Amino acid sequence: MRKDIKQIFSVAKTEFIGWITNPRIIILGVLLIFIKTLAIEPLAGRAEKFGEQLVFFEPFIAVGNSGVLALFIPCVFLVLLSDYPKLHGNALFFISRTGKRNWLLGEILFLAAAIFTFLFIILLSSILFSGGRFGTQWSDAVTKYNARFPHEAHNFDSQLLPSNLYNQIPMITAVVQTFVLMGLYLLLLSLIMYAVKIIFNNSFGLAAAAAVIGLGVVTTSLDSAAMWSFPMANTIVWLHYEEILREPVYPVWCSFAYFAALIAVFAALCFGALKKLRFTESSEQG
Repeated sequence: MRKDIKQIFSVAKTEFIGWITNPRIIILGVLLIFIKTLAIEPLAGRAEKFGEQLVFFEPFIAVGNSGVLALFIPCVFLVLLSDYPKLHGNALFFISRTGKRNWLLGEILFLAAAIFTFLFIILLSSILFSGGRFGTQWSDAVTKYNARFPHEAHNFDSQLLPSNLYNQIPMITAVVQTFVLMGLYLLLLSLIMYAVKIIFNNSFGLAAAAAVIGLGVVTTSLDSAAMWSFPMANTIVWLHYEEILREPVYPVWCSFAYFAALIAVFAALCFGALKKLRFTESSEQG
């Protein structure tokens, strides 16, 4: 057992170091600039106009609940992850030395570490960019801005933190739900990509995950009931709540259950497909 755990962590550590030191990681910096321009600066400008500082968690909540950024954030993460899982070259040595089961568990641990790091960097950058103050309650610059400036109530900036959030749930709850749901979304997309790559021994995994994102964007944009069948709607916290009424549109616990079930399914598919994986086939693909 101790040897298995050591091998699992060894795979995860090796993959994580390779991932975080890949020059492609600079794309994350570009994403952070985009986030700052699209979400944080408009919120900070509204707060300055209102005459009060933001609470520093508010920009992150806005980032995680923006329809535009809910498209770009997973796309950027998938691009950073597009080389994985590696089923050729040195990866074959890892698989043969650690065993298929330990290798895949190590890969899943790597995914969890990469996702946490990715989201933590976005969270920390949002806090630093915001110039906000510490607090655990929604700021007046968010909750009362539209009442003071009603002619701006339907602007894009006003939709960054809709009343479906601050009227319905505490700010800390919104932070936790945003972080965890986005993490589950990225993990599900990653496992979809892994499953397709392992099953078909090709690079269509990225295309499959991108298709899931695209269908989620379309159904969410159309406000169709079908949107709850895709992970994007389940990720955006404010979609779960009415604007004024306390009754949820779609209970948040259902989204957690949705992600838990699909993550289990695709993890099982990965393990099942890995048992049938022939090293000679994957080696030829490399």
